[in-house]
Amino acid sequence: MEENIIKVSPETETICCDGGQDGLGHPAVYYSFDNQDKVVCGYCGKIYVKEKE
Repeated sequence: MEENIIKVSPETETICCDGGQDGLGHPAVYYSFDNQDKVVCGYCGKIYVKEKE
């Protein structure tokens, strides 16, 4: 399930997820990292991880 893990810049504070499948995704939702290194989308389960500096 590696394809569900998206690495983002360590400086990233907020991400937007829409499922990423050209209309087959889900409504755009925004997540804030809030001092965490990982965010999981409640719709599609994609995992956004801050890369280590």
